Amino acid sequence: MRNKVKFSGLLSLLLVIIMVMTACGSTSPEAAGETASEGASSTEAESSETVESTAREDVILGTGGTAGTYYVVGAAMGKVITERSDKVNVIVQATKGSMENINLTNVGDIQMGMSNADGVYFGYYGTGSYENIGTQDIVGLMSLYMSAGHMVVKSDSGIESYADLKGKKVCLGPPSTTIVEMSKAILRAYGVDPENDIKPYYLSFDEGVSKLVDGDLDATFFVAGIPTAALMNASATADVDLVTVDDNILDEIVAESPYYEKYTIPAGTYKGIDHDTETLKIMTNIFAKSTLSDEAAYDFVKHALEGVEDYATAHNVVKEITPETAWQVPVPLHPGAEKYYREIGVIQ
Repeated sequence: MRNKVKFSGLLSLLLVIIMVMTACGSTSPEAAGETASEGASSTEAESSETVESTAREDVILGTGGTAGTYYVVGAAMGKVITERSDKVNVIVQATKGSMENINLTNVGDIQMGMSNADGVYFGYYGTGSYENIGTQDIVGLMSLYMSAGHMVVKSDSGIESYADLKGKKVCLGPPSTTIVEMSKAILRAYGVDPENDIKPYYLSFDEGVSKLVDGDLDATFFVAGIPTAALMNASATADVDLVTVDDNILDEIVAESPYYEKYTIPAGTYKGIDHDTETLKIMTNIFAKSTLSDEAAYDFVKHALEGVEDYATAHNVVKEITPETAWQVPVPLHPGAEKYYREIGVIQ
């Protein structure tokens, strides 16, 4: 009987302890909910702030071959933008050049690319090189620097005019680029059919110049910033010359093709070429897929222009990159890029 009483007493004491502990540790459901909610909100806010401050949008920039101006300038520019921006990370990709960049951007494999202005114009409007393909999903970001057309011949070739190229072996420019379009435009203006009146070749700058010097070609054409290494090297070791374009022909082409401008390559730019060479120039552009975010487009052009001094030594042409000309592209601007240009006052 005593054991039974003792057990009952212990049980009562245990119940009292449990009740006291429950009373001390209890919180109303509402209070508990508020505390939990506040804790969750605080954690979520901190997490959101961390993501916002560290997350950057990856954008792939298509350039050109690693030995060309596109790649050199694009790589230097991309590095500086990535270092300066907290919103965009530029991944520079070597490609075959303008047309491949436009095609890759159109399908979304890359987000932006470099091209001569004619390629951007053709792609956006579905003309020229894209007449049979149709419009491409691209918009303008920046205009960078000028590139000039060069038709190179041997000094003793007897070729003094584009009209003299009939029946000759002529490189019209690298494959998969719009450079070919400029050479064809000049030839047609002289009454030379680039498909039937010459034997056309499509080679890189270096290969075209090399084959010219070796006697395998009669002429080779390329479009590049001046001076360009391929011709500098050739003129240092071989007797080469540049073919000039008649002024009336230039006027005719520019009137028909608004992405071209008249230009003079000064005498002495290349060794042994002591005369001015009248030709066409075209601006190198950066374009983007229309779906690129406004933030990425804005930050890209902002830091490309404001950080230009940081990559000025990459190539001589970088000195031509200015806010006053950057917005002058032959197609509509991306809204994010346009916003920046309006903020700095180059577009009213």
